[in-house]
Amino acid sequence: MEQPIDLTMIKQYLLSIRLSAEGFSISVFDESSEPLSSKRITKSLFSLSSEEIIKLLTPETLLNYQSVRLICESDTYTFVPAPLFKLDEAADLLHLQFKPVKTDQIILNRIPKWDTVNVFSIPKTLHIALTQLFPDAIIEHHLTYFLCEYVKQQNENSVYIEVRNNIMDVVVVSNGALQLLNSFSFNTPEDFTYYILNLFDKLQLDTENCSVILFNAEKKPELQKMLELYLEVIKG
Repeated sequence: MEQPIDLTMIKQYLLSIRLSAEGFSISVFDESSEPLSSKRITKSLFSLSSEEIIKLLTPETLLNYQSVRLICESDTYTFVPAPLFKLDEAADLLHLQFKPVKTDQIILNRIPKWDTVNVFSIPKTLHIALTQLFPDAIIEHHLTYFLCEYVKQQNENSVYIEVRNNIMDVVVVSNGALQLLNSFSFNTPEDFTYYILNLFDKLQLDTENCSVILFNAEKKPELQKMLELYLEVIKG
């Protein structure tokens, strides 16, 4: 159940906003990162003007928080090994996979932990709104956040799966290095399971020794149930 945000207890707290085409969620945490309150707004966010987005994010976001974390979901992204990345080639690298969109803003996240750079895009209207409201905050891609917060560097092989509506983000780690990062659309548990099993086959992963960690699938238990017919699944 959603809890109203208490605007009287702010200055020492942390604000986190996760934005997507379907809307956004706002969460407030204390200094120990314990959640205090949350709010969810459903709206076609990417079709709005910057002024409309700012209005939606007011008043909670215009207060003086200790820190602000902005996380944007975008399916237009590419990861580039840091040693191969050149800033002046960022747009070209993204457009190798995706058609250029004039109304989009290209952003990059450097991720030293994984020696990679995430190049992605969001609507310019959203970028303008966020930079106006939070000029000092970094705009993180949702997979940048996922990699930094949930994916562990370890010598064992692991497959991390984050479920977003009918999209799954898949991260494969092999011997402490990123082997694959990709997103897939699915409609049924059979589709979901097929993509994962196909990855195991193509990447020659050992079904007995490769961990599968599933995140954010609480609302779709049928996905885990189907996948567990073939693989051992750990709830993330």
